[in-house]
Amino acid sequence: MVAIIALFLLAGAPGPAAAPRTVDAHGLRFDSPGVLDLASRTKRPAVPVAVATKEMSAGDVAQILAAPAISEDPPLLRFADEIYGCAKPSPACSRQHESVLVSASGGAVRREGKHLVVVPMRGMAATFADWIEPATRSADADEEGHWYLGRLPGSGYERVEVQFGHDAPGSFLINPQNGKVAFVHNGADLVAPSPDGRLLLTWNSLNPPLSLRVAALDETGPRLVVSCAALERGVRLTPVFKGWHSAAAFDFVVAIGESATSLAAELTRAGSQWVLRASDTARLKRIGFACTADGTTD
Repeated sequence: MVAIIALFLLAGAPGPAAAPRTVDAHGLRFDSPGVLDLASRTKRPAVPVAVATKEMSAGDVAQILAAPAISEDPPLLRFADEIYGCAKPSPACSRQHESVLVSASGGAVRREGKHLVVVPMRGMAATFADWIEPATRSADADEEGHWYLGRLPGSGYERVEVQFGHDAPGSFLINPQNGKVAFVHNGADLVAPSPDGRLLLTWNSLNPPLSLRVAALDETGPRLVVSCAALERGVRLTPVFKGWHSAAAFDFVVAIGESATSLAAELTRAGSQWVLRASDTARLKRIGFACTADGTTD
């Protein structure tokens, strides 16, 4: 998709918005300046620090391998049609349900025709634009539409779904205090919030190389706190999510190639430190899988 300049509105506390600082028909997008694109495999923590790796007990390995897999389908962040509950999805029905959520936002969100505006307590508001570009002789038709889905449990971040013309839907997550924005591609990637909603894991299981990211959805976020990746060495590595088992720890499996070989792993946060436990740390090193955490949180 073509890179677009972001559309922001100057704003302080929720209320009437100031005039737009930049006018752009495409509004705020996943690749706009200042948006944390958690679907990007190139993202790394601001101050990367190596995460310690430890061996896992045989009992924990067996428990993780036996646990059911959790896939990205259906998405853990539900789509607008499911949240709105329309018997037959339609723009009119969606508008009606969105208007209820907008009214309940207390002025933090408003719909202005084809623009959806989210106004934080401080900082700049984010404006999302619905647009359609007709087909030309050199390009296919394209479009984007946006729906407000309320606040995420736990973090309280505002959520706006974006529906692309040629891709699976995604979500913008906006900190209601500082206006910072993150994007997740929950229609194509696994996007799994922690039980308390303060951390968010995302990865893509279909397209190598293997990589995963964990973001903090706290008062100062969103920000990337952990990034893990494996080198491409001619063997396909497929991640399999086994779930969060606390607000600061999740389990997963790395399936190696076409064989039945799998590595069980757990990534845990203890205070400001992260630890990666694995069933075979030597094998993990050989496949080039390693994690870095954000040293600025220490």
